[in-house]
Amino acid sequence: MGYALKKEMRMTRLWLRATQVLLILLFFDFQADAVTWVRSDCILTLADGEETPINGYLKISSEGTIVAIESGDIPDGVTGRFVDAMGKIVMPGFVSGHNHLWQSAFRGLASDQELYGWLESLHWTYGDFFEEDDMYTFTLYGALDQLGHGITTTLNHTQNIAPTYAHYLEQFDAEMDAGQNFVFSYVLDRNEKDPARRKAKLVELMEATEAIEDQHPCLGFGLHGVGVYFSAEVHREEVAIAKELDLDMQIHYLEEKDQSLKKGQSQFADLHADGGVWDGLVYAHFIHVTDEILKTSAEAGAKMIWNPLSNGRLASGLADIPRYLDEGLLIGMGVDGTASADVCDPFQNMRMGMYALRMRDSEASVMSCYEVLRLHTLKTAEVLEVEDRVGSLEVGKYGDFLVVEPESPVFDPYASLVMATSAGDISGVWVRGIERVRRGKLTEHSMSKVKKEMVTRVARIVAAQKVSAQMSGGTLSGTSVFPGCFGCCGLGH
Repeated sequence: MGYALKKEMRMTRLWLRATQVLLILLFFDFQADAVTWVRSDCILTLADGEETPINGYLKISSEGTIVAIESGDIPDGVTGRFVDAMGKIVMPGFVSGHNHLWQSAFRGLASDQELYGWLESLHWTYGDFFEEDDMYTFTLYGALDQLGHGITTTLNHTQNIAPTYAHYLEQFDAEMDAGQNFVFSYVLDRNEKDPARRKAKLVELMEATEAIEDQHPCLGFGLHGVGVYFSAEVHREEVAIAKELDLDMQIHYLEEKDQSLKKGQSQFADLHADGGVWDGLVYAHFIHVTDEILKTSAEAGAKMIWNPLSNGRLASGLADIPRYLDEGLLIGMGVDGTASADVCDPFQNMRMGMYALRMRDSEASVMSCYEVLRLHTLKTAEVLEVEDRVGSLEVGKYGDFLVVEPESPVFDPYASLVMATSAGDISGVWVRGIERVRRGKLTEHSMSKVKKEMVTRVARIVAAQKVSAQMSGGTLSGTSVFPGCFGCCGLGH
């Protein structure tokens, strides 16, 4: 079933692309170099120094890059594909800097638990029961869900909880098929006892990706550092590999209050030893810092991804973002895994973060709508070091943009987007000049088929775990399931 789904997804995508080529030939006078023109009276580029909206147009090449951004009307006599976004907001696609895409299949677990209780309900309850193509299906579902919510670039902070390395790599295959730009944050295979071979597996994947001649969505690689959970020795190995391969390394750090105070803060000296805190280190969460940890990290050029939805859901705490910015820390945003944030809506993520800071300080000026929108676009791209290609609408970057139809009159487009918009207001999601989502519907995938297989696979995992727990005399430590209906979506009746 999983192989059939992958094959069907690929064949459907090939058929759609062939159809697109045929339509171009039929309707654009057989031009091989058809371009896309986007006309709007409110283009928000989010580029440095360009806060004023543009009443004009974008010109996107057939290769999917922006070749012009101009004020005024589209010139007469030009040919190509035309997007009429007058009366709508055109903005860059969102960039999410910390995500566990496979978790999208496991929402609503452990609603009254904090980080480690939640981990117990998911990773340590169901991970042993994953089978072939589970990770593929769950990751594909997560990536497509993000596209529907306007996230055109993601960092997939992968996790190796499935039984084999081959199962783990299904996450990469799914992202290659989804149509979303991604950075692959790789976990070294700890089951591989030979350190040289651990690194070699990563290098082989990187080289195989670089050798692909056709345009593909992988923007690059990073390392998912797990040494913080194991030992200083493991951390040093990861740092050495990241530096040798010129990769950033992202780690979960200082997320939960109790764990941070008991252990995390005292680990910093070991993390910092031998150059382990450097400009390639990216913290995920980074909430419960000391003055010394913050200052040292900022001076070293380390970076951070802020995840307000997840931090609120798990009661992890509120990072002091204004203070961090004042210290010079570069900060981006992420929607995290959609089992710990439960939705991957960047509009909600921005609101959650900005409103929480305003509530804390009883001060509206603590963060503006413009600032938080830039955090979830260009600044996240800068943290991931892909700002040369995504994060803002600028000549030379990919034609990744959203067309948003606000529900009410727009007095301030930045305020409308952050305070009064949801993913349902997105009428189009474009990646590299290709419309991936139209009126909430994917153009190159069947979300209903992917969701149906996802639900079936999760139901099998839950059932297997329940049987295992009963046989061992334990109890179901995850979530209960309504009899006869898994996920309350009708697919289990």
